[in-house]
Amino acid sequence: MAADALVTDYAPVLFDYANLDRPIVVHAVDWEAYRAVHGAYFDLLAVAPGPVTRSEEELLAVLAGPGLWTDPRMAALRAEFRRRFCPYDDGFAAERVVRRFFLDGTGVPPVVPPEARRPAPGAVLVRATAPRPRSGHPIHTGG
Repeated sequence: MAADALVTDYAPVLFDYANLDRPIVVHAVDWEAYRAVHGAYFDLLAVAPGPVTRSEEELLAVLAGPGLWTDPRMAALRAEFRRRFCPYDDGFAAERVVRRFFLDGTGVPPVVPPEARRPAPGAVLVRATAPRPRSGHPIHTGG
């Protein structure tokens, strides 16, 4: 994915994006109304993989601050979310299903333990370590 962070409401994309180990902001302006109308299997705001914002001002403040990318508590929230909701999302889940149910059941790859998974780094990480000119903007290094 070509995004350094995800801002989402209650869309299921946050489960897929969580595997990238990049910042996720849950923008929950209407959580109570949404939950009353649609229901929910769990309280997303209680287990969110990052900050929860309830207004545009809160959202802008979170995005403008460095904590979203640098605060160890944000990384811990993402790790706990992945542990709870993404235990089999290691890049081989679809292959396991096909081999087990549609082929002869042999050669099913084992689940890669979470600590052995290596998500693709976001551009923020690359830019944070790039040399900077006086303007404060990163130098384009062609990568």
